[in-house]
Amino acid sequence: MKEELQPFLGQKVQKISGNSKQPISKLHRCILTGIKSWGKALFLTFQSSKKSDAPIMTKTHFMMFGSYRINDPKEDRVSRVEFQFKSGILYFYACSFQMEAAEYYSHLDFKVDVMSKTWDPKHVLKQLEKKKNSYLCDLFLDQTLFAGSGNIVKNEVLFNLRCHPLTKLSQVPRKDWPKLVGAIHDYCWNFYAWKKKFELRRHWQAYRQYYCPLCKSKLVRENDGKMNRKSFFCPIHQKSLSSRVKLEHLRVHAVLPMKNPKGKEMRLDH
Repeated sequence: MKEELQPFLGQKVQKISGNSKQPISKLHRCILTGIKSWGKALFLTFQSSKKSDAPIMTKTHFMMFGSYRINDPKEDRVSRVEFQFKSGILYFYACSFQMEAAEYYSHLDFKVDVMSKTWDPKHVLKQLEKKKNSYLCDLFLDQTLFAGSGNIVKNEVLFNLRCHPLTKLSQVPRKDWPKLVGAIHDYCWNFYAWKKKFELRRHWQAYRQYYCPLCKSKLVRENDGKMNRKSFFCPIHQKSLSSRVKLEHLRVHAVLPMKNPKGKEMRLDH
């Protein structure tokens, strides 16, 4: 999204509307001067024509079902915020939109942002030390460890590791912890590349699938962990461990070949 919004950079907000309860009218006639992201959050910076006015930074998070459109509004849907620029219209739907987010942004840890140039796996490993008793299904969604990771990433990486969602970090040999960190980081970059090619869904091995692509067993679907998010896993290749069992070693398996390699899929909003 950050890349798709670049054409609006330096342009003035000619009109703004939407059902947001935030004072979005303040952005009218302001110029978009900055586009930044952290994890799943988007930050837009606006400057008014008065140089004496401080810039306004907004924060947008698309939550579970939010989406955005550029010059392609959703029918029969009211946007949370709608920005009209000279070269096009930007629509935000079903999202969290906040004004005055500069202070929040200043406290973010970019070393845990999986898509940031300052991503630091050693820093992430230090943070993992504090969460030994956490389930992997919770760790992989923890934005203080993997800012940008989500439920698709969680399920697919657990399948690549052949780990049950309720495997605890303490059950993974410490020497293999870097493999966990690397697996999340690598999958997020694959996710980015696949989505740009409109082929993300065809790489799904476990998420929202019905049968294991390896053994054809019916996948288990259940809400797991403290976060109570939906997990999809194979009862054969991702067996549950007793609390006393510790893995001997951990292997990151390659993503299986893409299903239906020809053609493009429909737009995936989230």
